[in-house]
Amino acid sequence: MIERAYLQARQKWLDEGWTRSVKPWLLLLFLGSAAMGAWFLIGPALDHGRYYKVGFSRSTYEYSRPLLLLFVPYALALVAWLRGSRVPLWVLVGGAVILHVLVLFAPLPQSQDFYQYLFYGRMQAAHGANPFVVGPAAFWADQWFPWIRWSQQTSVYGPIWMLIAWGVAKVAGSNLALGFVLFKLVVLALDLSVMALIATAAKGRSDPGQAAGFGLLAFAWNPLVLITVPLAGSADVALAAAIVGAILARRRGRTGLATVLLTLGALVKIYGVIGIVLHLILVYRERGAKSGLRHTAGALGIAAAAYAPYWHGFSTFTGLFTALPLTNQSLVGTLQVLMGRFLHLVGFHHAAHKAEIVMRVVAGGALLAVVARAVAKVRDEQTLWRYTIVVLVAYLFLTPWFLYWYMLAPLTMVAVLPLSEFTYPILLFSGTSLFSIGTPFHLKNLLPQTLVRYFPPAFAYQRGTAAERMRRPSGGVVTITVPSGTATAAVQPAPAAK
Repeated sequence: MIERAYLQARQKWLDEGWTRSVKPWLLLLFLGSAAMGAWFLIGPALDHGRYYKVGFSRSTYEYSRPLLLLFVPYALALVAWLRGSRVPLWVLVGGAVILHVLVLFAPLPQSQDFYQYLFYGRMQAAHGANPFVVGPAAFWADQWFPWIRWSQQTSVYGPIWMLIAWGVAKVAGSNLALGFVLFKLVVLALDLSVMALIATAAKGRSDPGQAAGFGLLAFAWNPLVLITVPLAGSADVALAAAIVGAILARRRGRTGLATVLLTLGALVKIYGVIGIVLHLILVYRERGAKSGLRHTAGALGIAAAAYAPYWHGFSTFTGLFTALPLTNQSLVGTLQVLMGRFLHLVGFHHAAHKAEIVMRVVAGGALLAVVARAVAKVRDEQTLWRYTIVVLVAYLFLTPWFLYWYMLAPLTMVAVLPLSEFTYPILLFSGTSLFSIGTPFHLKNLLPQTLVRYFPPAFAYQRGTAAERMRRPSGGVVTITVPSGTATAAVQPAPAAK
């Protein structure tokens, strides 16, 4: 009798307790994120004597291991939310804002790109230089120069982001601290805009509370977002905000606004071009050539106006071409290293260079094939966003360079769109992309690191699409089972991949 009562009590706890409730996991995630944020905020002053320190060498993945622990309560909070557990939306919004503001002005512990943005702005405001054609090293005597890492690299960012950098530097004058604060406030505004857009977009859904809560959890509470947006101040948040704004604009029939937003996003980060290209193709197919030409002219006009202050012929894009040889810890980068070792073993001279050429041709061809398929398949709003995600993820998997902040745009899209076969793999990849081992370019570390980063999301996607095909009624809705296996969410099916 006692044993039976114990088993019943245990089952009730499993059914109604911590495994089903979002509250304990959300609290644990908040406390863990707050502790990590507090360390980012006050740790440098305790450890190094100076709060902001010039030339403080950092690794992109320096704090990745402790951050990975935060994905445990994060994942369990998402599962509990999908299984029906709720907290008021003001709790999700308020908690996220506290965490994001906590780390907003902390010294940058991982990515140093933010200082590069500032110096590109300084070059324009103080020296009248074009950051697309003049390298930072030309201004080595400037008091802001010691803060940057890439002294020879001209800008790889779009003109919209460079104009923002110019505005910040112009207002800040020679005061780097003021420039830091002002640019971080710009990032915070974009960050809060994404949260607001996620909540607003959910109002048109069948269960707006569930959709808004899931979207806010997926984006605003994601540990990767916390270190990438308010802490590192990544430019990718501007692209994410533009895409989410375009999703909402199109949903409300404001196609012209969507054209403007997607164009602005592409003028922040080059890989955002896919959004505006697929959008314009859909405009042609939905509304005909006349409307399509009008939207295309508008997009080209915005691009021309943005590039006008910087235009210097094809040399305007020098930064993009000089960055192309970059190979880091990506999937293609790993395959390139393996091929180089193999070619060296079988006696090829300059094996590493040959491997680089082969992998770039193969991966580049594969990426172009994905883009071509996306162009052919876009027929409605659903397929527009579906294939935008497909190309963004292909970019992540097929380019020889990968940094975890490239996850922001697809992650934000799955936070605002209905559940699909991409939702869980992308959420999973936001965690596995932070995984790192020792010295990564040693093969004994590079191989397991690459497998852990890329295989789980690829496997989750394969299982999800296989289950979807089995569950899909002919012409009906797709039923996507949430991780618990006890609840489902219905969304309209995307066309099956062939």
